[in-house]
Amino acid sequence: MNYEKMYCTIDAHVAGEAFRIVTQSPIRLSGADIHAQHEELKNNFSNEKNLLLNEPRGHRGMHGCVVVPSRAADFSLLFFNHQGVSNFKYEGLLATVTALLETGNLTQSADGLYKVETVNGIYTLKALVENQEVTSISIENDSCTEVKADPDYTLLCIDEKRNYFLYQLPASIRSIELEHLAELNQWGLDRTTELTNDNLSYAGVIVVESDPATPGKVRSVTFEKDGYILRSPGVDSTVAILAALSQKEGSQCEIENNSIFGSSLVAKKVAGDESRYFVETKAYVTGSHEFIFDQEDPLKEGFLLV
Repeated sequence: MNYEKMYCTIDAHVAGEAFRIVTQSPIRLSGADIHAQHEELKNNFSNEKNLLLNEPRGHRGMHGCVVVPSRAADFSLLFFNHQGVSNFKYEGLLATVTALLETGNLTQSADGLYKVETVNGIYTLKALVENQEVTSISIENDSCTEVKADPDYTLLCIDEKRNYFLYQLPASIRSIELEHLAELNQWGLDRTTELTNDNLSYAGVIVVESDPATPGKVRSVTFEKDGYILRSPGVDSTVAILAALSQKEGSQCEIENNSIFGSSLVAKKVAGDESRYFVETKAYVTGSHEFIFDQEDPLKEGFLLV
């Protein structure tokens, strides 16, 4: 066993979305700042990233995070993901702060505030800790703005970086329930293929189902660029839905977004700011792992089941 090729990780999820948080590994980043380190991780270490993301150790829904020191925050966080997946996710911040606090890798602060440096800037998270368990964790997004209101969809931009196409559930699909998963999956694959063929820049496609009798609750499914269904309601998606509703109804300031798998996220408007939103939730640590890269393993980089 070659311990020099061992990767120590903590696994956690937020509303079903899984993150593999690398706390110790042979990945050595020499960049002088977070942007240089981001580019270094993005363009190198393909063996290491595949080992951690792909089956039999991971799966298509797994996201990777690397914890590195920061001079400006409590720590820096770099993302690595499957091809076509956004390299920044708010859920990754929520999962990582929770995991580090609960495993003793992050010192608990007196005010419950923690700063995380990313390639998109420094974010402040608030965590409530009781008996070394994070019982709630929250974050505010940078911004969410409506770019275009089309008869068929609404285009929204999160943080001036990630575009989402938001559609109402088509009449051809009865509801967002697991029994209609095949139809939803085909609809999402058709939309993502269409948008990709049109060379449009986007992070995801959202289809939402709402009921006038319960205006504060919706059900949605988010499809990533390859047509894969996001396992959680999605922080970006929940914020985008609330922003779209706010544009139409004005008074909507809170939304509960439920996924097809039964998980939910709640987003609220930040008082006094029309483009910022607040999400409070709970992340769950599911395990800690030690992986070894064995050059002789015929499946050393794993595979993905389609």
